[in-house]
Amino acid sequence: MARQPRTPGATTEAPKTTEVITPTTAQRSDDVLNEILGTPDIKDAETTASTEPTSTASEPVTPEPTAEELQAKKEYEEFLAWRNNKAAVPVAQHAPTSGVVSEPAAKRTRQVCGPQGWTTEEY
Repeated sequence: MARQPRTPGATTEAPKTTEVITPTTAQRSDDVLNEILGTPDIKDAETTASTEPTSTASEPVTPEPTAEELQAKKEYEEFLAWRNNKAAVPVAQHAPTSGVVSEPAAKRTRQVCGPQGWTTEEY
């Protein structure tokens, strides 16, 4: 058995423990954010919430189109109209410009090295 020192006049009460409350991670992150941005004004939060229109899940809010979006939409619609009109017009067949009915077809040629040097031959 270990020796226990005794002090005259001392009591044997257990030391008092203080309960330390540790904030949750969410509370700590809120506190840090409030330090950075400042505490939010409750008065401002209430007026903002009550004056702005809200939407429900069945009624999505669509932003107003900008001038650039309207211009792009107009150009796209013009392009579609042009493309549809272009497809409707039949392409004219090529008519020979000369009076000769049967023009010779273009012949294919290649460079060949022969006994007299480089020559061109048809194939």
